[in-house]
Amino acid sequence: MDKVILLLGIFSAFSMSNSHPASTKNGEKIIGCYYESLAIFRESKGQFGIPNINASLCTYVIYTFSGVLDNGVVEMSDANLDSANNGFKRFEEFRKQNPSVKTLISMAGWTQGSVNYSQVVSDATLREKLVENLVNIVQKYKFNGFDLDWEYPAQRGGCPSDKKNFVLLLRELRHQFNKHGLILCVSVGATEETAKISYDIKRVSKYAHIIHLMTFQFHAPYDNKPKIVGHNTPLYPSSKENHKDRKLNVDYIVKYWIKKGATPEKILLGTSLSGNSYTLSTPIKKLGRGARFEGPGEAGKYTHEYGTLGYNEICDLINNDKWKVVYDKEQEVPYAYKGNQLVAYDNVESLTKKAQYIEKMNLGGAMMWSIDTDDFDGQCGEKYPLLTTVNRILRNKINF
Repeated sequence: MDKVILLLGIFSAFSMSNSHPASTKNGEKIIGCYYESLAIFRESKGQFGIPNINASLCTYVIYTFSGVLDNGVVEMSDANLDSANNGFKRFEEFRKQNPSVKTLISMAGWTQGSVNYSQVVSDATLREKLVENLVNIVQKYKFNGFDLDWEYPAQRGGCPSDKKNFVLLLRELRHQFNKHGLILCVSVGATEETAKISYDIKRVSKYAHIIHLMTFQFHAPYDNKPKIVGHNTPLYPSSKENHKDRKLNVDYIVKYWIKKGATPEKILLGTSLSGNSYTLSTPIKKLGRGARFEGPGEAGKYTHEYGTLGYNEICDLINNDKWKVVYDKEQEVPYAYKGNQLVAYDNVESLTKKAQYIEKMNLGGAMMWSIDTDDFDGQCGEKYPLLTTVNRILRNKINF
């Protein structure tokens, strides 16, 4: 996940205990808004830059510099964008205009894999060097903290000892961050299968101030067998799913992480403002779940990525290209389709249910990936309809 996260809000003092900064003043929940920095290069109405961020709708912004070399040196993912073109500087100016905003910088993501991270964290000297480099960069560019998005320890080029060494890295980061009043976030693969391999959940929760639980991408158009459509972020299981798939939903995952020792108030529930799109084997005329597909759906006019459509692209297809919408009440998620094209996504109704679930489970709030694919300029009606919906429920905000 190459990204920027915007964290607004007042955070409490950070200690090495299980206290956490997840609740803002007046009992409001945190809303962490990921912004994909490369969205500035999108075409036409899909282009989104730092000035497009509506700070009143978020509790925090995370900016990606992305990588680590095998010697523990931090590597920016796009030096021209981040440094030469003053991406970091613009973020600093953005915060001056919005004094309550907390800005974080994020490392890793899907494209990074595990090889370099595994090598660095397994060596005490390199691990110390990485921690020192991270503290220096966060302070140099005046960020309020750091988000670690290693996908995933002990997988994708890593080794079994990553699970233990990941905790050592978090412990050492937390120790140094406490000295400077910095925020430590960690983004984690959510499924039980991934968690068992990658995370000592109780200890991860001990050292992180905030846990971004990536409760999306449970099903995708790149799944191999069977090639049957499932929703990327269902709230509940389907009665038609097998035993394995009945574990791939928000409710099961949240309860699993809490059972294994995660502090509920530290968890930000991951929500996706993009949908997974499919090219179906045959056109459908009813609910999308269970339909057979051949591969990823056609690329969107802004994101230009096969198999993915931003909500701003989806609502345009519904309004102007007559895509039909069906809502799965059992899993509390929508699908939209036309011909042999189908997209599984979140809308106002489904995010209302997710926000209510966050309150029911006493979680810390919501993590939004990513705000640049919401309908940010109101092409289909209200500006930021998805982000606004979550705010209305979790932060008791009606007018902005």
